[in-house]
Amino acid sequence: MAGPYCGKLLAALGAEVIKVESPPFGDPSRLTGPFLPNGDHPEKSALFLHNNTGKKSVLLDWSTNQGFKSLKRLIADADVLIEDWDLSTRRTKGVDANTFVSFNSQLIEVSITPFGLSGPYSKWKSSPIVQMAMGAIMNIIGIPDREPLMIPGYQPDYLAGTNACNSVAIALWERDHSGQGNFLEITMLETLANLHQAPLDMEGGIRHRNGHRQSALSTRGFAPGVCTLEANDGYVTFGGGSQGIWEQLCLMMGRTDLYEGKDFTDLTEDKELSDKVDWLLVKWMEGKSRADIHREASSDWQLPVAPVLTISETIEDIQFIYQGSFQELDHPVAGRSVYPSPPSSINEKRLPLSRAPLLGEHNSEYL
Repeated sequence: MAGPYCGKLLAALGAEVIKVESPPFGDPSRLTGPFLPNGDHPEKSALFLHNNTGKKSVLLDWSTNQGFKSLKRLIADADVLIEDWDLSTRRTKGVDANTFVSFNSQLIEVSITPFGLSGPYSKWKSSPIVQMAMGAIMNIIGIPDREPLMIPGYQPDYLAGTNACNSVAIALWERDHSGQGNFLEITMLETLANLHQAPLDMEGGIRHRNGHRQSALSTRGFAPGVCTLEANDGYVTFGGGSQGIWEQLCLMMGRTDLYEGKDFTDLTEDKELSDKVDWLLVKWMEGKSRADIHREASSDWQLPVAPVLTISETIEDIQFIYQGSFQELDHPVAGRSVYPSPPSSINEKRLPLSRAPLLGEHNSEYL
């Protein structure tokens, strides 16, 4: 997913992006669910439609000698090549960092792999859960004294794809000055290692899983009341952790006795207090919807509180609507659907999207 997502972002920024797909079925994500209603059709994969907006599709068997020659002709006129060939594929086809630059000196080639093209892990296959585990993300997700938990989806790929897009922009700028292309390597493992504040806290200790409470930035932890709890119609998360927020939270619950005459720095030493505050908050939320809690806690009491939204609620949220965060596109097979806009805007205008291509739709144009 990393390469396709990188190409999607570049297409949204105005690049002409040609997606080279292998016959007979094309990109494997075309056969990966979830599918839009009315059948498991290769043009209806929500995953493919999301990751390939704005592109052209060429169906080309580049594993054959003739197909590889056709691929090289495409690359000869290209500014950027995005690929995810592992070491085995490169050795089979005799591809290295100089293969394409030998006839296109201005080419920027972007290699996106799990572990890179060198080093002790370079021959390994991978998957999102492997990346999350080895990138130290899983280590801080879950309940204390239980197994670490996985973040669903292809998060390492999307993050690596974003890094790749940024790297391409920098490499294009550098090429304007040097006149030369570059071979770029992006690895998912390093992307994750750079993503979070490492698994270390501010005192140099190891951050631990903290369940429904926010993972602490310090061995002292957060004050009670920084947590996610269930309301009548879903979940609400309470943030913060400063003395002022703690006292305001107690005021809201009508329990000033919890902080009167006590040192804020000692709160985290009382493990039973966190459970008690969770219980008090649940009692305070009784009979209230997430919207009621959000309005009252954030507006009336100035506390950092938010409802935990579902995907459908996100699409209908007034802030996302105001920002133009989603666009509706019509696809000749998949029909009309709502797609997330690229996160950037230019002069307060969202970048326009166009639909994902049909399999081999642009063969005659490019081959």
